[in-house]
Amino acid sequence: MRKERRIPILFLTLCLLAVAAYGFAAEPPAAFAKQPLVGEGSCTGDRACEGLTGHVGNHSCNGDRACVNNTGEIGDNSCNRDGDCRENSGQIGDMSCSGAPGCDTNSGVIGDGACNGFGLTCPTNSGHVGAGSCLGVDLCEGNTGEVGDYSCLALFACRYNTGHIGDHSCTGRLGVCSPNGGTIGNYSCISIGSCDGNVGTVGNNSCYGSRPPISTKYFSACARNSGTVGDDSCGGRGACDENAGKIGDNACNAPVAPVIYDVFPTAACAGNTGTVANGSCNAPLLADETVDDGTFLDFRETCQTNAGTVAKGSCNEYKACYANAGEIAQKSCNAVLACAYNTGPIRSKSCNAIEACERNDANIGHKQCNDFQACMKPD
Repeated sequence: MRKERRIPILFLTLCLLAVAAYGFAAEPPAAFAKQPLVGEGSCTGDRACEGLTGHVGNHSCNGDRACVNNTGEIGDNSCNRDGDCRENSGQIGDMSCSGAPGCDTNSGVIGDGACNGFGLTCPTNSGHVGAGSCLGVDLCEGNTGEVGDYSCLALFACRYNTGHIGDHSCTGRLGVCSPNGGTIGNYSCISIGSCDGNVGTVGNNSCYGSRPPISTKYFSACARNSGTVGDDSCGGRGACDENAGKIGDNACNAPVAPVIYDVFPTAACAGNTGTVANGSCNAPLLADETVDDGTFLDFRETCQTNAGTVAKGSCNEYKACYANAGEIAQKSCNAVLACAYNTGPIRSKSCNAIEACERNDANIGHKQCNDFQACMKPD
């Protein structure tokens, strides 16, 4: 009878240790190590990244108390001033949030190269900020909406925005789009104070003080708009101020004026609560008024206090549609003081002369009143 050979316990133990040693040698150490939370050259400074449970990229969070209690994602070269990105729980891109402090308690999404400046840049942001946006002083504070790329580039711009702001918009020198609660298209609201208090809809290329390169010399286009502004509209200083109606495309565009006119407001479509259609209220010429010191004044007020409907190609001259409260049809009132004090409908191709339709309060028919002071109501 054969005796069964038993393998010694010591031999089995040595074999198992050898297999284990081979396995550790074959696997890289990183497979068993937790990925680092902090990249190279990051988190230097007093209490920097204290309480960190999120991720910090390379060369970020270098400042006293920077990125304290961060639970979100911070990219490279970001949050490099004292107090930047504290309590962040959102996502911050590369080269962003270097303010004083920047992006404090952010819980939203901030793109690359955004929220850099002085003062409070994007604090308490819970919305979306695109790339290259919110650069300046005290801007995009409390944003809960959406800011596109390269927008809100001014002092105090887009604070407490709750709406949608497109690309390259809200870039006047001071206080643009603060606060916005509506929808603003691309390349719009390019003047000091433009689109302040907007709760309506502003199209593309609209609400300029004027066209570049001197757009920031003009003020408050589309401020407090609660209606609808189409594309390429409201290009005069103060244009479409207080609009609560609907303004079509290419409307309410007072022309670019020389620097000498900067302190005198132009108020195309001011006070409008009705509908202004395409190609309207575009005062094309400068006023020739002067004061004692020889200074030229620009009193252009196309469509001011309009509360009715202005159709295509209308009111295209100095004080056109002044005090209108009725309906003005196509190609009408194209002269100095045209349609002044009008309170009734004016049909197409009418009142095309200096002071035409002044103090009118009745209907005016087709192709009539086209002479100097035509349709002027007697005293």
